[in-house]
Amino acid sequence: MSVKKIDVKKPVLENGEHYVTSDYKTRGDRSSHNGMDMIGKNKSIDNIIAIDDGVVITSTYSTTAGYYVEIRHKNNYISRYLHMKKDSLKVKKGDNVQAGQLLGVMGNTGNSHGAHLHFAVYNEKRVPQDPLPYLLGELNLEANYFQEFVSLVQTALKAKVDGIPGPETLSKTITISEKENRKHEVVKYLQSYIYKLGYTEIGVSDGIAGPKFTKAVKHYQKDNGCVVDGIITKQNKTWKKLLKLL
Repeated sequence: MSVKKIDVKKPVLENGEHYVTSDYKTRGDRSSHNGMDMIGKNKSIDNIIAIDDGVVITSTYSTTAGYYVEIRHKNNYISRYLHMKKDSLKVKKGDNVQAGQLLGVMGNTGNSHGAHLHFAVYNEKRVPQDPLPYLLGELNLEANYFQEFVSLVQTALKAKVDGIPGPETLSKTITISEKENRKHEVVKYLQSYIYKLGYTEIGVSDGIAGPKFTKAVKHYQKDNGCVVDGIITKQNKTWKKLLKLL
């Protein structure tokens, strides 16, 4: 088993030592692993804590997840903590929890081979996100990225700036691709927002729609039922999905 240490800013293990045994979507020959598997130093068992403030929406047992907890955060994303020890859950559905609050104890319940924590992050549509940027503090489960994004787009497109998308904002949207408007002001806002949605392959916000931009947009389109072409338009539904108008 390959193990690597990550230096986190937002811990989910109480002692602060996080050793990853299986990355997000990289488990041997398997193409899908919707979270990160972690253990403590020297394969130690640790207490599981909340990554951020939120409300417990699930605290129960399933044959696959074992004893597990789900927390909904201020941006409506969900953090999940799987395979905890039997009878160790310390929170119940409806509880308000704070960052660092004890949720349970690392275990080996459900579909698990050895005691560990499977930690996962999902967006409001239950699409899995890469948990690493949240553990490293690069992304925040507290922020309202959507309203910020809409206001910036409205400013760039000279629409009414109120942070609330509607027909007027949609009517002013333009095609963004590697060939069209690739250096428009709105590109950097798209890059930043798409990154915050978990499509981290888009890289830094340099304001240029290049190959990484196209790759990330295609990933977003695939996850959201749009035409998968790497081009942001109203016609292929991508603008409508980004503005939550579909």
